Amino acid sequence: MSSTNELLRLENIGKEFNGNRVLKDVNFSLNEGEILGLVGENGAGKSTLMKIIFGMNVIHETGGHEGNIYLQGKKINFKNPKQALEAGIGMVHQEFSLIPGFTASENILLNTEITRRTVLSSILGKRLESLDMKKMDAAAKASIDTLGVSINEKTLIKEMPVGHKQFIEIAREINRDKVKLIVLDEPTAVLTESEAIYLQDAMRHLADMGIGIIFISHRLNEIVTSCDKIVV
Repeated sequence: MSSTNELLRLENIGKEFNGNRVLKDVNFSLNEGEILGLVGENGAGKSTLMKIIFGMNVIHETGGHEGNIYLQGKKINFKNPKQALEAGIGMVHQEFSLIPGFTASENILLNTEITRRTVLSSILGKRLESLDMKKMDAAAKASIDTLGVSINEKTLIKEMPVGHKQFIEIAREINRDKVKLIVLDEPTAVLTESEAIYLQDAMRHLADMGIGIIFISHRLNEIVTSCDKIVV
């Protein structure tokens, strides 16, 4: 059941690329613990809208955007994705951004690694600490388990089927501290029917935890069955 606390609000969002109007007067809101389905034909501007929310460089390099965005009542205009991540917004893109030679754990905790002191680090500083793989594996497993899928956290990404890679991408986002909002851009496009059902169950579980979700999909049956509200 969704919360009545507003998490995200977009007011009159617009965007042009070199005089080509991509978005005009987009308005919607999303509550905490709510799943919003975002649908539209190819080229309608769905991914561009998500890039605006996430502060992607391509938006700023092409003149920014029109309108205002509010996160928990505070006006935001992220200058880069790092600021969005720090504010609790995660995004899973259509293209994977995993490192094939790393394990699931190493990818899920990339840039948030858990380390332990060594003899050298106690003398020369934190940068010489070593990875605490036991704690990293445990943290990664907890994120994977939250999604309700069976994936060994020690498996190399290059040895995984495509569907498992998608779940690792999502697990990385929910592992971040204070995650409030997750954007899923066509996550089921690479999933089998059974994997897509797992993902829908995982989305509902995350929503029950109070996390807001924007779910982009061309599979209308998934939108209708999974989402609390729909924006076209």
